[in-house]
Amino acid sequence: MIEWDRVAELYDIYVQSDIDISFFIRETRKVSGQVLELMAGTGRVSIPLLEAGASLVCVDASEQMLAVLQKKLAQKRLSATIQQADVRELDLQECFELAIIPFNSFSELLSKKDQRNTLRSIHNHLREGGQLICTLHNPNVRLKLVDGSLRLEGKYSLEKEQLLFWGLEKQQPNHCIVERTQFYEIYDQHGFLQSKRLLNMHFCLIKKQEFEEMAQESGYKIVALYGDYSCAEFDSDTSLSMIFILEK
Repeated sequence: MIEWDRVAELYDIYVQSDIDISFFIRETRKVSGQVLELMAGTGRVSIPLLEAGASLVCVDASEQMLAVLQKKLAQKRLSATIQQADVRELDLQECFELAIIPFNSFSELLSKKDQRNTLRSIHNHLREGGQLICTLHNPNVRLKLVDGSLRLEGKYSLEKEQLLFWGLEKQQPNHCIVERTQFYEIYDQHGFLQSKRLLNMHFCLIKKQEFEEMAQESGYKIVALYGDYSCAEFDSDTSLSMIFILEK
């Protein structure tokens, strides 16, 4: 698993995407009870869902990412149940109508064993007829960006400093695993480097058929597959995402 604790206080600076927020707000409004958000991180999705009226149980393995989320909840006077736990071994003693894994986070599970254990673990926490929304990269499109090149992916202004965010990705030979290295450089107002940080990451590009087979083996029925957050039909050659709706 990725060591998100190393960059927890920087995460919200460089991850600002809201492309999926409207989609998850619509989906969570379909259920009346608590929603289980897995791999919730610092609450990029959690906060807008809570502001829209959802009731959430937020789970993540990173203590520091959840600490950032707790701070944001306090600042905004919002409330959610926070649980530090490994998605592969959930034991929440509770069942839900809906569970969500946003932002392709399921891909952080590298082995088929971990992926199956996670799907089964979530299955055990769903009511009959309950659903899991799992978002994944489309390997056919995502792999086009994996070329071993170092890219400056963003510049972000801090109070008196600037963060430069770099990324480099390589595919392991004959394998579905992508190695990603993220570099964080903070410069003062005069352009002098103040600190530098590195985060090594790996994620798995799971093929559509492989995921469908795992899901069915784990006790799910595939209700829908979208290619983006407007619920467009999935196209294996052009869709950026695979957004699966699975039902117990």
